[in-house]
Amino acid sequence: MTYATVRRATRAAKAAAVILTAVSCSVYDESLLGSGPAEGGHSGTNSTAGNSGSAGEGTGGNGGSVAGAVNGGSSGSSSGDAGMMDNAGAMEAGGETSEGGGAGSSGSAGSAGSGGTAGSNAGAGGVVAAGSGGTVAGSGGAAGSAGSAGTGGSATATGCAKLSVPLDDANDRAHFVISIPSTDMTAGVISMHLYVQAGAAGTVFNYVQDSSNRWFGVTTAQRPLLTSIVGWQTLTFNVGTQADTGGTGIVKTDIRRIGIEINAAPATSGWSKPTVVYVDSVSVATPTLSYTFDTMDKVNATPSGSDVANQVLWQHSGSSDTTAAGVTLAWQGTCP
Repeated sequence: MTYATVRRATRAAKAAAVILTAVSCSVYDESLLGSGPAEGGHSGTNSTAGNSGSAGEGTGGNGGSVAGAVNGGSSGSSSGDAGMMDNAGAMEAGGETSEGGGAGSSGSAGSAGSGGTAGSNAGAGGVVAAGSGGTVAGSGGAAGSAGSAGTGGSATATGCAKLSVPLDDANDRAHFVISIPSTDMTAGVISMHLYVQAGAAGTVFNYVQDSSNRWFGVTTAQRPLLTSIVGWQTLTFNVGTQADTGGTGIVKTDIRRIGIEINAAPATSGWSKPTVVYVDSVSVATPTLSYTFDTMDKVNATPSGSDVANQVLWQHSGSSDTTAAGVTLAWQGTCP
């Protein structure tokens, strides 16, 4: 073969290569773009979906499917040619997954919104978000919901009476009283809101007395054990419906005292020394009466053997009323 022949063959090969290259670059077939709409390029300025925009404007391969589905990315148009590459086409699975909602990166934003009561909204964001991004956002929503539930905590009272009774014997008891004008309680129900701070044994309950000092209290079977009272609770005493089975002769139309009794019974040992009970309020329904201990002037700390005026809570020191030694009554501004 002559030198001239070689040169002619070389020129022919180069010409064929140029023609093939031109054909390859000029072919545009929309079916090659996969399912991604061309809107991906128009949304290239949307910075929120930057990570998903790497597949470009949607002009090439299956990568266009990703960009179309997520509507953009900061690198949209600049990486359009990359869609022609097989690697870009491999991203199709992610694009198809995200098509159901907003961009994958929006899912991450959803998880950030999980704080406080917005947790459920973050969970919804997870549903909209793409692929694994949606999974993260969804679990973030659950965490937010739990956070909002953390608003709980123990109830407290502002201002209350502190009853302190050292119980040392099965016969020990103490009486705390509110003296009231003559009141008809034939339909009366007494409610007492209280908190037991120390009460390993014994009972606490309400009672009433009439103008002749006849005593009428909760029946023995219905007196709550101190150990059964957890946190702030309200005890009730239906004066009107309870029968006078003890034959006290109580006159329910002429009630003059509402009392609180702390009693060592039915225990014979094991009491808290002292037993400590906080009382926030005492109220009556039918008629309507209310006694709260929000301020110091509602509690008289000085023991007395006779009625104390102004409908305050006071400690009855009579020998038949208080048998425990060292009993005290005080007011406290902040209670448990």
